[in-house]
Amino acid sequence: MFTILSAPSSPTRHRLTLNSIYITQMTQYIRYILITAITALLPAVAWAQTDLTNPYPDYNEEIFMDMDFEPNLATPKVNKQEKKAVTKYVKSVAEQFKKKYRVDLMREGEVMVVTIPTDDLFLPNDTMITRRGFQLLTPLLEPMRKPYMFKIVFALHTDDTGSEAYRENLSSARVASVYDWFMDMIDQAQLSEDIIIIPYSMASADPIDTFETRTGRRNNRRLEFYFIPGPEMIEKATKKQLKELKK
Repeated sequence: MFTILSAPSSPTRHRLTLNSIYITQMTQYIRYILITAITALLPAVAWAQTDLTNPYPDYNEEIFMDMDFEPNLATPKVNKQEKKAVTKYVKSVAEQFKKKYRVDLMREGEVMVVTIPTDDLFLPNDTMITRRGFQLLTPLLEPMRKPYMFKIVFALHTDDTGSEAYRENLSSARVASVYDWFMDMIDQAQLSEDIIIIPYSMASADPIDTFETRTGRRNNRRLEFYFIPGPEMIEKATKKQLKELKK
């Protein structure tokens, strides 16, 4: 619908004014149509860009978040032809951590497990990571710099002190503190947002020692990090491009 203007000084000017308004409004209409069309296409374009920039579309955090603990530790699977290269690489990473942490290997050497006593991370009955705790966690970021080399699963354990509800709440709150710290590292560009980190609150359900002694209870209070081969590591092993870290 055209805007009604005041009477022009001449018929010729009137016609020119109407033509100008028509052209202007048609231009605005066309611009509106183009903007609407582009806006409608943006989600598809964004999806396409994400799809193109994600080299491993099946490697999805939502899938792993829905998994139980044991299946998560078993995924992704390393095939027989990649196993030798993967285990050598994981062992070379483990060698760099064994002087500072308790380090174990599982899945026949495919997965590195780093264990930190929670007494070194938190004050008794507290859920805030201490300064020393941050110092212990920070070196673990190095193998995570390339987000598709390792999938990270961590599990926090308590002893059997207190009620079951207390232990579960303490475990969950401490897990949240550790997970939030990782999110802070992503926000600070210390880690890529593509890194997959899956947390588990175990409370006292999976002890590695007795609860009958002070030493046993201390051993059970622990935070375990599982460094599981990611798709980039497996792909490099397949292409014979995976090299061990130098000592």
